[in-house]
Amino acid sequence: MLGYGVRALALGALAGRSAGRVVLAPPCVPTGAGALRPVIRPLGDLPVPVFIGGLPFAPGWSGDWFDRDAMPFHHIENQYPGGVPPAASERVGVAIVGGGLAGLSAGVLLREHKPVLFELHERFGGVSMGEGWQGTSYSLGGAYFITPDPGTFLHRFYRGLGLSPSVRVSPPSDDRYEVRGRIEPEFWSGSAVPAHERPAFERYAALVRYYMDRYPDIPLDPGANNGWIRELDRVSLKQDVEARLGVPVPDLLMSAIQGYCYSSFGAGWEEVSAASGWNFVAAEEFGRWVLPGGNAGLAQAMYERLLPLEAPTPAGCPARRLRAGCRVVEVRVRRDSALVVYKDGGGEFRSLEARCVVMACPKHVCRYILPQLAEEPARLDDLHRVRTTAYLVANVLLSAPIGPDFYDLFMLHEGGFPQGSGVEEFARAIDVIRGDFARRGPRSSGVLTFYWPLPFPSGRSGILGPEAHRAVALRLAPELDLALSLVGLDRSVVRQVRLSRWGHAMPVAEPGLIAEGVCERIRAPFRERVFFVNQDNWALPAVETCLLEAEAMRPRIERVL
Repeated sequence: MLGYGVRALALGALAGRSAGRVVLAPPCVPTGAGALRPVIRPLGDLPVPVFIGGLPFAPGWSGDWFDRDAMPFHHIENQYPGGVPPAASERVGVAIVGGGLAGLSAGVLLREHKPVLFELHERFGGVSMGEGWQGTSYSLGGAYFITPDPGTFLHRFYRGLGLSPSVRVSPPSDDRYEVRGRIEPEFWSGSAVPAHERPAFERYAALVRYYMDRYPDIPLDPGANNGWIRELDRVSLKQDVEARLGVPVPDLLMSAIQGYCYSSFGAGWEEVSAASGWNFVAAEEFGRWVLPGGNAGLAQAMYERLLPLEAPTPAGCPARRLRAGCRVVEVRVRRDSALVVYKDGGGEFRSLEARCVVMACPKHVCRYILPQLAEEPARLDDLHRVRTTAYLVANVLLSAPIGPDFYDLFMLHEGGFPQGSGVEEFARAIDVIRGDFARRGPRSSGVLTFYWPLPFPSGRSGILGPEAHRAVALRLAPELDLALSLVGLDRSVVRQVRLSRWGHAMPVAEPGLIAEGVCERIRAPFRERVFFVNQDNWALPAVETCLLEAEAMRPRIERVL
């Protein structure tokens, strides 16, 4: 740090002269932050693969590097030297904990207040980081978001980021369905089932149209009559479908709904609230916006909007505002501020004082970081109501282009997905998208992205062990072979398979969380100094939830500032 300071001083003395007076550059501030890196990381030369099941896999996981015994927030991390945190070395207006979509959106909306953003990874983006290979950007996490209604906050926000020219819109008609090893081109007409089961498909299509017209907005609009949404939230999606369909649900239709819920919610249709389920299903009928890099493209756009915050930072100094590689371990509210303690990339504890803090991390992480929650047991109980499931994403890099122009391929196999999320042996990839869907121009290569939910209690611990990577690779291999055959390719064109843990943040939208007021209680500010901006505010794993909650909390935060 001394070296950085001397260098900045010398540069200022040599280059900053005005009217014969030496203008000194601002000094370097020792933040401990890592170098600024793009959300979408270019790969360059691929690492030497390891062959598993006859396929070339990248060694280890993409997106994180944590060993089982070093996984963040799985053990106590605020054991300070001397037993007390270091004194604050700086004071800021707002600190944001978490640099994923929620934290980045809060940062963009509050950027005039010069927030400090903390991200534990070396890159911002959270579970929405991305990679780039041979001209294609692809996501390590979510792939799309819903086409916004013109004139809404979301539409203005996306336009402000300049996203429109890069977007490719995917209507539901782009989707394909694999059944018994082949594509069923007219799946929703019921062509894959006996004639007597087809009326159920027709009635389900009518039910989707009904909820497109009578749409359950989540987050709840505080100015609307939300009573019917709360009532809908009291029952599961399965209960609502069965009650309204009026005929038995055929196994194949059930499998399509169940597979969608596993993939989108990390839980089965019998565990997902009908309000949340229809919020997702009906919204997708309006079309999906797909960026190069998927949702990493959105994260990259927000990150670039925040980069000017670093403009006053002297060259060669560590970042002041965008602090990657810095893990917040404790937030403690004081009388008129909050102490934020973090561990920098070198393992050193540092502290700052903030007028307010935005917790843009999941609630199960908040429980570790906010020790004062223990003083409010009812609130802590509410936080424990929101459970999160694990998720895997596999990106398959291909040395040949993908011929069919589709977006999403649902893998139903024989149908008959199990009821309930405790069936561990079920675990497999549910749907496959074209990771290069939004790429412009001719292609000599391609990317397939596999989405693999782990909707059972041991899913998280099962991907932390030393043998987990190999075990996942072995189970993926036959799924990959089938998907390749469906697009007219074979494993000879596979350059590398790259596995990522987490992939989606998956708060489970259980029935009753909205109806019973749990969501409204857990999103309420803590002692008017700590604000929560995350998709699990409403237990709804959607990009839009992050952005809408950042906008909802902005005026309350600005009143404190």
